[in-house]
Amino acid sequence: MEITVKRPCDCSEAELILFENLVAEGGEVVLAGLRERIQSAETLVFIGDGECVAVGAIKNPNAKYKARVFEKSGTQEQARYEYELGWLYVSQVARGKGYGRILMETIANALSGKSCFSTTRENNVAMHHLFGEFGFSKLGRPYKSESREYSLILYGKP
Repeated sequence: MEITVKRPCDCSEAELILFENLVAEGGEVVLAGLRERIQSAETLVFIGDGECVAVGAIKNPNAKYKARVFEKSGTQEQARYEYELGWLYVSQVARGKGYGRILMETIANALSGKSCFSTTRENNVAMHHLFGEFGFSKLGRPYKSESREYSLILYGKP
């Protein structure tokens, strides 16, 4: 297994395409403008096991997006959180092998004590468990996704 942690500006075009394709494969992001959002991230994480099987990021959230997420969840603590943990995705063939935990551990180490928030589907029990293991707490109440037919839960780690 190989873990690669890079700033987007240090990634090759092939790595950016790979990251973007895996995030898109997850089906839970708005694809319009995804490449630009990836390039504005703080850190990208790639996990390879023969081929890239998982990705995740420490994102620099847009101020309007961040305000909207915290408002929808009924939480007024947005100033406490500098970064957003996001785009965590483990390919279908690699699920159940601990890559999600490795992603979370790698990102937690890369954050090195900096504050972070994240969202996940209300029914994503595996992510709720991982967030709890890595010191994240639920913030506010579940809220309806703007682009999908499910509710989201906001988590934070000060």
